[in-house]
Amino acid sequence: MTYGSPSPLSPAEHRALVQDLAAAVVEELDPDEMAVFEETADEYFRDPQAVLNPKRRDEAVGFGIEAALITPIVLAVAGPVVEFLTTVVVQAAGEGVKPTLVRILRRVLRLKDADASSPGEAPRLTQEQVEHVRAIAYARACDVGLEENRARLLADSVAGGVRVSA
Repeated sequence: MTYGSPSPLSPAEHRALVQDLAAAVVEELDPDEMAVFEETADEYFRDPQAVLNPKRRDEAVGFGIEAALITPIVLAVAGPVVEFLTTVVVQAAGEGVKPTLVRILRRVLRLKDADASSPGEAPRLTQEQVEHVRAIAYARACDVGLEENRARLLADSVAGGVRVSA
């Protein structure tokens, strides 16, 4: 598997990982936004382009809250990051990892594992791989129109949440 090729993750697994990674980042960057995270994520997955539209981002979010939400941008950033890390894990562990891929990715991303009883340590990323995660996150954040300083903050938050080799 190479970056950009078909994913061994099902669409539901990919969405769950993207959503969980995004929730962890939003919780860190803007905890108050978690009150509308689920609703915003559902809207994003129904029509990402509509939610990412800069005109729409500045509109009210349903019940009178005027805010430029970061959740859609974090979701847009999390997708390519999950794809890259899926590639890293599959390459590191081989094709035999596919049955446990989601659990391993959840550990790499430091997300709570639904099956915490499962043994095994997640592979740790090299500093180069973490820098690549940061670059992916920064580029995607800029692509969807986030200001440069906020894009850097978001990229740092995403990269800071992955496991690094000692």
